[in-house]
Amino acid sequence: MAGAETLPWWAARLRAERERRGWNKHEMARRLLKATGRPYPPVTSLVRQILGWEKGEHFPRDWTAAYATAFDTTEEELFRPPPDLGLAGYGGGGAGSGWEEVGATKRRDALRLGLAASVAPAAMAAVLGEAATEAMEFTRLAGASAVGAGTFDHLQAAVAAIDRSYTSEPPAEVFAVARAYRARVHELIRGPHTLKEGRELYVWAAWLSELLAWLAHDLGHPLTAEAYAIDSFEHADQAGHDELCAWAADALASIATYTDRPEHAVTAAHKGIARAPDDHPIAVRLRAKAARAHARLGHRAECEDLLRGAEELHNRLPTEPPTRFGMDTGPLAEYAVTAYPASAFIWLEDYEQAERHAERAVAVHEATPSSDPSPGHVAIARIDLGIALCHLGAPDAAAAAGVTALESSRVFESLRSRAGDLDAALTARYPETGHARDFHERYLELRRAPGVRPT
Repeated sequence: MAGAETLPWWAARLRAERERRGWNKHEMARRLLKATGRPYPPVTSLVRQILGWEKGEHFPRDWTAAYATAFDTTEEELFRPPPDLGLAGYGGGGAGSGWEEVGATKRRDALRLGLAASVAPAAMAAVLGEAATEAMEFTRLAGASAVGAGTFDHLQAAVAAIDRSYTSEPPAEVFAVARAYRARVHELIRGPHTLKEGRELYVWAAWLSELLAWLAHDLGHPLTAEAYAIDSFEHADQAGHDELCAWAADALASIATYTDRPEHAVTAAHKGIARAPDDHPIAVRLRAKAARAHARLGHRAECEDLLRGAEELHNRLPTEPPTRFGMDTGPLAEYAVTAYPASAFIWLEDYEQAERHAERAVAVHEATPSSDPSPGHVAIARIDLGIALCHLGAPDAAAAAGVTALESSRVFESLRSRAGDLDAALTARYPETGHARDFHERYLELRRAPGVRPT
């Protein structure tokens, strides 16, 4: 082992700078990795390299920028030889001193700074030779990837299957599958991949998180649902995928509405409106959700203005709207302009309008039941119809609508919440009627169930 007096000046400086900050070699490795923008060996391997650099065994040729960032200085300042050394390090200027590497670095810097004219012809030839090698390495690294062939085809098939099973399989089981795929995509993002692959991985991460947000919401865990919805929006935004940002904001708006945070729901819906294409059903849906949230706040003018906007966009949608993993998204817009107004007018205490919209929503669903990608939606429309009928003096019809809703093939947390509203209305206004008591018993059974009832 070389003594301190024989260390190359750069080795002694790297060790001194690290020790001055109180960092051990593992902390130095962590900070170097943090400073780099591309994958490097594991920390244990990097610790061994740091030991070699500080012993002067070899110069950290590819890590000079990372060292400068970690030490909060510049490469020029950190690797400038002491003025009294000339061209020699503490261990001399021969092989192993590191001066060859420093000289190569200085020649590359001279070329990069446009000072090539000051370099001797022989040195310039060396610089150009090194530059060719570097360019080849740059090209190799640009294509370096751990994303295997067929990965994206597999992800597309998997996400489509998860999206389809959302309405037909037990949500807890679907959640577990989607979560496993989301974790795998995260691993691929952290590993080596091309820039193009990175963007596509972010898109699939966002789709999976959007599905996980809805599943967690249906399972009655709003904190997890909101965390996944935020993650979905962030990854979609990083990927520049506006439509996917709108889907994520749509989930955020619903989660906020059903956790009694209408202000957050308004903000989330408008965040999505800003990104949604006007010719897409998601743009209709977001405006209707914003209207519903304004109604919860008692803002009738804003609510009605947004509902008109949603209806106008709905009327201008293409005859063949875009699909979502092969599924027709048109029914989502149709539901938005019928069922969401029903909920909105209930919160505005305009029960005649609410009844009219809820009946329309149920009729639309019954006319085209097979095309609705979310058949559980009609259950909430029936609950809203029941609430409106209760306030309009028809408790028997109200309870009957509620019972039909609870017989839905998919009972989820949002339905539980709205069923609670109908139960409260019937219990408060008509506590002695047989239909109200019957619905109350069914609602209590639903509340006692251990989880969301699968198909």
